[in-house]
Amino acid sequence: MADRPEVREMLRAAAAGHEPDRRRMLARVERAIAAAPARRGGWLRVAGAAAALAVTLGAAALIAGWSGGGPGGAGPAAAETRLPSSGVVDPGSNPHWSQSNITVETAEPLTSFTVELRVVTGEGVRPTGAWRTLPGNDFDLSVANEGGDLVFRWELRPGAEVPPGEHMFAGQFDHDLGARDPSGDRYRVTGSGPAGTVSASGGFGAATG
Repeated sequence: MADRPEVREMLRAAAAGHEPDRRRMLARVERAIAAAPARRGGWLRVAGAAAALAVTLGAAALIAGWSGGGPGGAGPAAAETRLPSSGVVDPGSNPHWSQSNITVETAEPLTSFTVELRVVTGEGVRPTGAWRTLPGNDFDLSVANEGGDLVFRWELRPGAEVPPGEHMFAGQFDHDLGARDPSGDRYRVTGSGPAGTVSASGGFGAATG
């Protein structure tokens, strides 16, 4: 029920209209305590007033929480958007050299963006280059061996922006002579923009070379 926008608005309005005067209510409880005779009935009245205060404040907090407002009243978490993407071994690859292409498309500008290409390390695998269709000055590129993979990583620099559109990132590497199976290779894309976080991931298919 609380996931429906109209219900959240009703609850938010109720929370805004039901803002208890805590100072006045506490003063009433203090006056009741001071005036109550030291007998069971008096203390029961005081206890009842305190309980009413707790219930009122608790109800207000509960309504604020349901409506997504007030302390501790977090709204629904923003969903992560999956970007259209693909991983392809470039047709220009040959029996001793390969290029892995990652294509990703975004419909909105992104202010953080990381593309990671992981190539399973084998005999003779070593990096020979990398490029991308976006401006090179907008990205930091690192290439390293991590956990048995040759990892190409492009990270958007602070202040730069990925515009809407289709973009390609490519990693190049030598390998032993012969057909190479890229089925263990993979990529991952993460980022964020005005609408929240985005991501993409995938692999590169069958043997080539």
